[in-house]
Amino acid sequence: MLNLKQLETFVWIANLGSFRHAADHLCTTQPAISTRISNLEESLGAQLFNRDKGAVTLTAKGRELLPLAENILAKAAQFCYRANAATALSGLLRIGVAETIVHTWLPQLLAAINDKYPDIEVELVVDLTVNLSKELLAHNIDIAILLGPVPEPSVINHMACEYPLHWVASPSLELEAKSTTSSFANWPIITYARNTLPYHEVARHFADNNLRSVQFYSVSSLSTGVKMVENGVGVGSLPREVIEPQLQTGALQIIDAEWSPSPLKFTVSYLPSPDNILVEATVGLVKEIIDA
Repeated sequence: MLNLKQLETFVWIANLGSFRHAADHLCTTQPAISTRISNLEESLGAQLFNRDKGAVTLTAKGRELLPLAENILAKAAQFCYRANAATALSGLLRIGVAETIVHTWLPQLLAAINDKYPDIEVELVVDLTVNLSKELLAHNIDIAILLGPVPEPSVINHMACEYPLHWVASPSLELEAKSTTSSFANWPIITYARNTLPYHEVARHFADNNLRSVQFYSVSSLSTGVKMVENGVGVGSLPREVIEPQLQTGALQIIDAEWSPSPLKFTVSYLPSPDNILVEATVGLVKEIIDA
């Protein structure tokens, strides 16, 4: 007899293109997935997938029925949510975040999730935007908070926040509070990792101004970059929101230069799916925190 687990399995195999990937996503075994689909196809009297040398594609009937299955799952999720919003939202939520967000409002988001939806278990991945984007598209995370938007038509992107970048240095470097980027050439420029937009923008600026002798220390860890600047290793380009404690104590100072990199613009990005209520509820919490 037809059941929601069978429909859920059907939808995730269609989305991920693999019985094995669907089994991993649904935390079960591949034989269990195969059994669900066999029983579903027997109940419907129709073949949903073509299975050819490991490749899995939808049949014409499968393509026809997929939107209906997605709609049924979405309605079922809404039914449970309307019955009891707090207990209906449960399970594992996989959130990928850029490190800047860790140092700003991520703790508020996690506290809000725990307070409003106590049955949700959060799995947190902190990584570079390029990696988070890949993980999102591979369905390995549910939400990515990253330097966006993710340029894929299937991804839903909501603008979250932006942080201006400032030139900062330790007072031990004895830089003038108002200076020029050419005056930084005596020290390494501490930037974000090489495969990020901030790095390339900073590198282009110095190259365009014939400052090719400048050294770049690209760092994938934001906290490490802050510590390097604080210790006088070089001049950094960082969001004020991340270094406010060091500014208050005088461990770092902002240098007012003639040019600064573009602000960091973060989006909350996710893929649509029939069981998106948990994701959309979390996105709503993000908006509440940002707007507060």
